[in-house]
Amino acid sequence: MRFSVPRSPSTSPERKTKTPLSQRRRASTFGLNSSSESDVDEVVDLESDSEGSVTESSDSGSFCYGSENEVPLPLKQKKSPSHPSREQTQIEATIAAIRLRTRHHDPYEEWEREMKKDSLRAARKNYHDSEDRLFQYQNQRRIEEAKRLAAAFKQDESQLIQKLDGLRLQQQAREKSLREKLAERSERLWNRIEASIKLEEEKEQAKLDDQRRTREKAEREQRDQEEKERQEEQRKRDAQERKIQEQEEAIRMQEEEERKLQEEEEAAIQEAKEREERLKVEVVNRKAAGMTTSEEDWKEARKNLQLVKTQGTRVVKATPTLKPSWSSARRAITAKVGQLTNDSETINRASSQLVGILVPTNGPLPPPVYTALLSALAKALVLQAETEITAEKRSAIPLAQVAFNCLEQLEGFSEVFFAKITQRIGPWAVPCPLPEKDFDGRPWKDNGEARHIQGFRQGEDGTLETQAQYSDRVKGVIRLYFSVLKITPSKAPLEKMFQLPRYWTWVARLLGSRTLLVTPVGAEVLFVALEVLGTDATVIWGYQFVKILRLIYDASTEGLGGGQVLGGTSPDGIAARARVKLEVEHIMKGGH
Repeated sequence: MRFSVPRSPSTSPERKTKTPLSQRRRASTFGLNSSSESDVDEVVDLESDSEGSVTESSDSGSFCYGSENEVPLPLKQKKSPSHPSREQTQIEATIAAIRLRTRHHDPYEEWEREMKKDSLRAARKNYHDSEDRLFQYQNQRRIEEAKRLAAAFKQDESQLIQKLDGLRLQQQAREKSLREKLAERSERLWNRIEASIKLEEEKEQAKLDDQRRTREKAEREQRDQEEKERQEEQRKRDAQERKIQEQEEAIRMQEEEERKLQEEEEAAIQEAKEREERLKVEVVNRKAAGMTTSEEDWKEARKNLQLVKTQGTRVVKATPTLKPSWSSARRAITAKVGQLTNDSETINRASSQLVGILVPTNGPLPPPVYTALLSALAKALVLQAETEITAEKRSAIPLAQVAFNCLEQLEGFSEVFFAKITQRIGPWAVPCPLPEKDFDGRPWKDNGEARHIQGFRQGEDGTLETQAQYSDRVKGVIRLYFSVLKITPSKAPLEKMFQLPRYWTWVARLLGSRTLLVTPVGAEVLFVALEVLGTDATVIWGYQFVKILRLIYDASTEGLGGGQVLGGTSPDGIAARARVKLEVEHIMKGGH
């Protein structure tokens, strides 16, 4: 190991230039011969080389002289007979050199000696410090290695424990699996044994069950046969009794229906006679004013309906060249009417499209096709009212607006539309009791035809619709009719049957016919009339219509007189009478 010696902070003393030996010798007082210069040089060099060792020896207590007086005198030797001068010269030179050496004090050499001592002390100190650090490092490394070995041992120990635990768990799992397999095997074995026993028991039980079922079947068949015979006898008796009851009920209903029809006919005849007598007195004034009776309006509607059939629909169906265009246009009309919604854009677009179908831009349609399409349009509007308005009252608004637009723009549509309304709901659009004869004077064949003319329709199974179904259809169509009357025309007025004064006429005619007021349908349509136009009529006719409302309110609360009440005594009539009463109160409180 190498150690560096720190440089002493002391300043190196100056050393004079060494005088060559030859010169010193020439100046020497020793008087040495020059012939011995080479020998003296060798001696000086030897002294220089051994200077350090001599110094060290003197420092360590070796041989040295403190002064020149202490130098012993050289021993006198006898001259050698072979070389006396030369040998003497060398001895003298040596003695002179030693003397000179002992007397000379060199500061540089002293500083160099001190430096060597300091360096040695520093080197020793550094050596000891290095050894201490080495020992500390070795001890630290020994401790760390011991910790590492302990940690490694601990880790190996934990791994070994984990591995042993894993092996133990595997062994336990294998033992558990073996026990489960053994238990499963034992269970399967016992299951097979039990299944065999159960199979034998089931076979034996099956035999017993077969015997029991055979016995029970025979007993059940016997009981069923007896029960069947008993039920057959009971069914025959019930059928016979039910047939008798149905016959009696049918006879009673027929008699009741005939009695009601007879009463209605008698009441209608009596009322017609009274009205006819009253109209005879007013006939001159009525003709002068251009007013018609309800029977005349009904006959006019029936006549127009017959003209539409004979001059329109039947002609088109019988003409192969006209039928295709009529069929396609009729389908388009039905589709447009069925797509209405309550917004002005849809209403105007549907109205324009419907008018465009009947009045195409490429030229007018043949009269039979035009008449038949007017009938198809009127029928589509009425059928839509029967289905949509019955379910939702607000759907009458867009349908009435489309109908009003068509009435304004299509020539002849007013008569056809009113005729279709009369066909679907009977004389309620007029209103009037059903006359005994048709517009051409032909009497009705039977009650079925009379019911059909009144507006009753048959279902797909051929049965006549109920009173409630008929009432719902009539209310839907009447609401459409009054909704059309409610619209104010922007151009010329419509035909008289679609003008607003027609509402006054309709209410007056209904209140003047007790035959209509005592029916549930009469009360229902009166409620619809008040709900749609009652408030507007109060504004238009003022106190005069208030008197009519007073009359209606008295009829709904006190009755019609003679034991008759508004709407009759049926549940539907009672409900309709209550609605009429509430609607009159609502109108009198300020309306909608």
